[in-house]
Amino acid sequence: MSPALYLIDASGLFRILQGELRKAWSDQLVAGVIAMCPIVELEFLFSARSLADRLEKQQLVHDLLGWVPMSERAYERAGEIQQMLAEGGMHRSAGPVDLLIAATAERERLTVLCDDRDFQAIARMTGQPVKLVTDI
Repeated sequence: MSPALYLIDASGLFRILQGELRKAWSDQLVAGVIAMCPIVELEFLFSARSLADRLEKQQLVHDLLGWVPMSERAYERAGEIQQMLAEGGMHRSAGPVDLLIAATAERERLTVLCDDRDFQAIARMTGQPVKLVTDI
């Protein structure tokens, strides 16, 4: 069983890797309670400037974060959440990647750790926990 409490998104990951926030979250990073899923890794590694940079970033996040797989059910749940948002007139408030991350976190009973307020819109529909990395 994973010790993860949080599923981080790419916005949160970029922020947490910066000096002050990395220090603020260092205990949680060391404890292994922050995890990522495949789509977060892909989104984060998209920022790489070269193969060497990509490999360095990939090693960094694998060293720092736990891993949560994404189930086939995440896609179905993401569609359900998108439908709920549309019914509330908020269907443009969260993109597909955010919906999949939220669905994965919900399934695994993890708090979404982010720097993206789109997850708060999702949480208003799902009731799932969301924490901004800046809210230490």
